[in-house]
Order: sequence, then structure tokens, then C-alpha cells
Amino acid sequence: MIGGSIPKLLQEAGEVKQALEKIGAGLPPEISAAEMENKIAELETAVSDVDALNADRTRLVNVKGEKVDNLNEYIVRSRATVKGIFGTDSSEYDMVGGTRVSERKKPKHENNGGTE
Repeated sequence: MIGGSIPKLLQEAGEVKQALEKIGAGLPPEISAAEMENKIAELETAVSDVDALNADRTRLVNVKGEKVDNLNEYIVRSRATVKGIFGTDSSEYDMVGGTRVSERKKPKHENNGGTE
């Protein structure tokens, strides 16, 4: 049942269970409505467990995203504060990951043949 629909499988199992209840006698002991009910319950429990874990995972992924955003914002604020206090060409600004004005590449201007 790899890749199939679990609700469809549960519906089919319910139908087979009802048929097994009607057939009753004549079946081997390992094939019974009661055993089918147990297997249905086991799958429903497993689906419920997976759904709960998925909800927890989603919550944790959201928390992680918030923490990433918070850290990134703090880095930006820290750099901006250092830039504001010490200036854009300071070694302190360089130390926090900023690019000093004196170390930036100068923009190259295209010459369009002298016509403007």
C-alpha cells in the first residue's frame, strides 16, 4: 500500500470487516472481523501519531524561522549602530562585517562613445 490513500484504505477495510462479520463461520481463525478491527485501529492510531508529530514539527520549524529572523535583525541593528557611532570607514565597522568605504570597489562607468 505504498503511495495509496489512507482514507480509501480505511474505507475498504471497513467494508471488508462488515463482509467478514456476515460471513463469520467457515473462515480460518486468523481471518476475522475482530482482527480487521484491530488492524484498522492500529492504523488510525499511527495516523494520529504522525499527525501530532507533523503539527509539532511545523510549530518547531516556525519557531526556528522566528529565531533566524530575530538573529538576522539583531546583526543588522548591531552593524547599523556601529556604523552610526564609528562611521562607515572605521575598523570597528569592518570588524562587525561591514565593508569600509575605502575598501569598496569604485563603480565602472560605461563609455557610450562620447554621444549623450
